[in-house]
Amino acid sequence: MITPAIPPPLTSTTNLRQTPWLNWAGRLGLVAGLVAAGVWGSIAILHRPSTRDLDPYTVVVQQQSLRGTVVATGTVEPIRQVNLSPPQPGIVAAIHVEEGDQVHEGQVLVVMDGGDLPIRIKERQALLTQAEEELALREEELIRQHGLVEAGALSQLELSQLESRHRSQQSQVLASQQRLQELLQEQQELAVQAPFDGLVMERFAEARSYVTPSGTGSGSTNANGAAKTSLLTIGTGHQVVAALPDNEVGRLQLHQDAKVMLDAFPDQPLDAQVKIIAPRSQVNDNVITFDVTLKLLDKTPQLRYGMSGDVEFLTEKLFPTPVVPIVAVVTRSGQSGVYVVGRDDQPTFRSIALGYSSGSRIQVLDGLELGERVFIDWPSWARQPRGRD
Repeated sequence: MITPAIPPPLTSTTNLRQTPWLNWAGRLGLVAGLVAAGVWGSIAILHRPSTRDLDPYTVVVQQQSLRGTVVATGTVEPIRQVNLSPPQPGIVAAIHVEEGDQVHEGQVLVVMDGGDLPIRIKERQALLTQAEEELALREEELIRQHGLVEAGALSQLELSQLESRHRSQQSQVLASQQRLQELLQEQQELAVQAPFDGLVMERFAEARSYVTPSGTGSGSTNANGAAKTSLLTIGTGHQVVAALPDNEVGRLQLHQDAKVMLDAFPDQPLDAQVKIIAPRSQVNDNVITFDVTLKLLDKTPQLRYGMSGDVEFLTEKLFPTPVVPIVAVVTRSGQSGVYVVGRDDQPTFRSIALGYSSGSRIQVLDGLELGERVFIDWPSWARQPRGRD
């Protein structure tokens, strides 16, 4: 029996031995394919529309007619203020008020030491009483002598002499009354009274201190070396006084609106109006300024004299221009500008020319177009540029 021949089994392709150059070619092809796929994916990503939300970080440049403003520093001062001094130099006997006390018109605030004034008043009262008694006797005598003249027992010459002595006594009584009145007025002036309802702003003297009113002498000095020419300072009401440079004061008018932002109450702007524009300038350190007094339209009990802050005067209406928020303006390498939306939504600096500011917005005279977006906040995906202030 003949056994048929069985052909040898075919070798699988996976068991074929590859040549070295074929192995390297396969690897290079695989790497090239992966790189090409990555590049294509990057291009596809770059050309995809941005999904970033720009609204929280940007605003659109718009055209507006801003109101012109002038900004200056102001201080709260009393509407009415007076320094109280005694009419004559003297020693303080007692002070009945402290700084910050509310006082009323006619209230006795300070009593001066009158020295021997009470004794002199008593002496003058006694002299006046004696003179009045003497005058009464002269009048009785004159009445009796008139009857003697009519009876022929007294000459007309003697009667004239009696009348002259009577007039002289009347003059003495009037002089004594006038002198007594002067002493009583001097005694009344020892009590220094409040001229109006107000607040004790400052207290300069203490009991037993010597005070010389301004213009009557050199006076004593206090711890700071200043002459004691006043007892107290009384003030009432509140107003704001701002100093404006001479190149800005011409833009103001009486009754013009203004805003006062005090440092003590930064979140409580106060409405005000221009009340007085000083007719004469002041010069400090070669700087010429004019004092502008503002009437406060809001009642603010918590105001204190000496508080300071910014005063924003609302002036003329400006021509329509592109405007941006002031917070969007930055300085880069000494140049003012803003960050606009650039490639890949990245902030891109652009120089601009600025105009007047009003409130929280400022004019852009050149460098921006309407409808462009500018950054007001730095987004998390943005790169930090060099030279950003």
